[in-house]
This record gives sequence, structure tokens and C-alpha cells, in this order.
Amino acid sequence: MKHALIFRVVLGLILSSCLSSCGVAFRSAWRKAPVTSQVEGRWQGTWLSDANGHQGELRCVVSELKDLQGDHEFFYHATWKKILSGSYKAVHRTKKQQDGSYRFTGEHKMPDWAGGLYHYEGTIKGDDFKANYKCAMDHGTYTMKRVR
Repeated sequence: MKHALIFRVVLGLILSSCLSSCGVAFRSAWRKAPVTSQVEGRWQGTWLSDANGHQGELRCVVSELKDLQGDHEFFYHATWKKILSGSYKAVHRTKKQQDGSYRFTGEHKMPDWAGGLYHYEGTIKGDDFKANYKCAMDHGTYTMKRVR
């Protein structure tokens, strides 16, 4: 009984330190993000799984243009159940539309237990960010607003 309690405490400490450290790089990127009226900058909102109804807070830092093809790095940080969170980066290709909005598409490989290959497509128009995501285990939406 005593060993089980010690194991739970140690496991809890390990998990707590891992979960708290996964946002350090994101917080740094968030502080340094450029503020523009185009694609780049800070975005904040929510994600919603259409497959199972799960939802959470979502933030994203979009980097400056990486190349002439329209690629940007999108650095996402999502929460689930207000206690779990994670960050990941995905390159999305953006294309300016005639109405001044931007359409983007991209992919990102996650571990198989987390859904595997994710596909993204969305639009950024003014201060609104809307996207759909899809993988083998889930599909849903991202809805965010620009943070100035």
C-alpha cells in the first residue's frame, strides 16, 4: 500500500513537470509575435471536435512568411478539460484571395495514439480565423480572433 502511494506521488510530480514545461516555448513565441493586419501574429479562441464534442481553449502564433510559396509556421497551443495542454507546430501554405482574405492548407504528423496525420484548411479574413481539421480519429473546427 505504501509503495502504491509513493508511485502515485512520483508519477504525479513527473506528469506535472512535463505538462507545465510544454508551454514554455509557446509562451516565449507568444510574447515575441509580430502584430500585423495580415496572417502573422497572435490568435486566440477555441477548438471543437465534431466527432466527440470535446473542446478547449486554443491559441496560435503565426510566423512571418517563410518563403515565396506562402508558407508560414503556425504554432498552436491547445487545452483540454482546463488541466491538460499541449503545443505543436505545423507549416501551412497561405494564398491571398481577391477579397483580401487568406486561404490556408497544411498537414502535421502527430503520434498515432493522437490521431496520426492531421489535415488543415481554413481562412483568415481581417481579425477572424476559421479552420477545419481532420485526422483518422477526429475532425472539428478552430475559431479564433486576432490578439493585438
